[in-house]
Amino acid sequence: MATMIILNVLSLLLIIISLIVFIIVLVRLFKEEGPLHGILGIICGFYPFIWGWIKHKQLKLTKVMVIWTVTIVLPVFLIVFFLGTGILMMLQGLKSMEKEFKSSAGIIQQPVRKPGAKPVPKTAKRPSRLLPDKKPASEGTADYESEMKKLNKLITQNEGNADAYYNRGWLYASKGDLQMAEKDYSKAIGINNRLGDAYYNRGLLMVKMKSYNQADKDFSEALRVNPRAVDAYCNRGNVNFQMGKMGIALEDFNAALKLSPNDADLYYNRAVVHLARKESSRAMADFKKAANMGHDKARKYLKMPPAKPQISKIPSTIPPGAWNLDLTNVKIPETTASGKIHGVRFTVEKANIENGILTIRQGKDFFPDYAVLIFLFLKKGEKLAGRTFNISKDKGFGVPHIHMKYKQEGKKFPKTEMFTKKYAMRLEFGKKENGFYPGKIYLSVPDELQSYVAGTFQAEAK
Repeated sequence: MATMIILNVLSLLLIIISLIVFIIVLVRLFKEEGPLHGILGIICGFYPFIWGWIKHKQLKLTKVMVIWTVTIVLPVFLIVFFLGTGILMMLQGLKSMEKEFKSSAGIIQQPVRKPGAKPVPKTAKRPSRLLPDKKPASEGTADYESEMKKLNKLITQNEGNADAYYNRGWLYASKGDLQMAEKDYSKAIGINNRLGDAYYNRGLLMVKMKSYNQADKDFSEALRVNPRAVDAYCNRGNVNFQMGKMGIALEDFNAALKLSPNDADLYYNRAVVHLARKESSRAMADFKKAANMGHDKARKYLKMPPAKPQISKIPSTIPPGAWNLDLTNVKIPETTASGKIHGVRFTVEKANIENGILTIRQGKDFFPDYAVLIFLFLKKGEKLAGRTFNISKDKGFGVPHIHMKYKQEGKKFPKTEMFTKKYAMRLEFGKKENGFYPGKIYLSVPDELQSYVAGTFQAEAK
């Protein structure tokens, strides 16, 4: 109430001042330009304002025009300020009221803001660039000190080593030293502003420090480097949710789901945003999708029983035409590359090409569940765009080397099988766009379980 009284008094005062100034300029308009212009000024009040600014130096009206301008602009700022304050107070009031009422939507008969109804974040990107004599340590391992010494030595030898700073930043973060981690990620970015993972990981640090504006900027930079970075969209959506920007958060989760439509976390997070926007039916639909995908928090929210584990049966025979060492009649399918590795179904979830090595992999951990690495042995300056590799089982010397990786039960690290001959492969690369090479692959290797992969992929160029 007091706010509205202040706004009314200030507005009245500004109107009076504006009217006085208008009359002063109008009188000068009559004197300088004649009755016709003066009458026009009365009819169209904006005309004296424009004329006054045009003639302000000549007629010494500068101060008068400045005062008039302020009386016009200031009310707009006052209205925006007080209106914004009023809306904020209203929203706070609604939040307090929300605790008192129960939702009657769908099957939920409890307060809308249930415990746990918060967007879930995606985790930090572990170091993916192997440095000389360096393997990234697992969080909490006893190798932390030795790995830190190696990285310190590398940085001493070359202060422009962005990857060393990035990896050291990850080690600091894994031990909870957020300030040192932030410094190292910032140093890596300063050396190479194309390190999308460094922006992403620094964004996560900013979230922990509750510096949401900076986190938003870092996730946006990660998306500038890699427009298909689903995790960056997810975490930027979380940040916007924390800042109360529900519409923007919804846009981020929608964009992420277009890239990764089978991600249960994204459906759960979007449901939480819908819930905050009072869109109960949409929230329930997304909660159910996430729950059906096995999302534990969504199931708890809906009070659904846990899903029974589904064991995928491996067919005893290879589908006709899937594994084939003869490329004569092979046709690469126009679907996401998939197949079998060491007898287990395999689908390419991520692909990249770095230092002439194409990696297609499945699994979200640093070490993949299943992967194929193709060492192309490119010559200096040799380009991939438009290249096709046709390797028959009879070729040996000079062909790409294949490393096939797969996890074994009870083992922490994947096992690697290498093939330098007697395999068949057709590999095609299209024109590079937005940092990605579109590609097609057909590969069959001569292992006992007849492993193969066929289809399309998008390989990030690193």
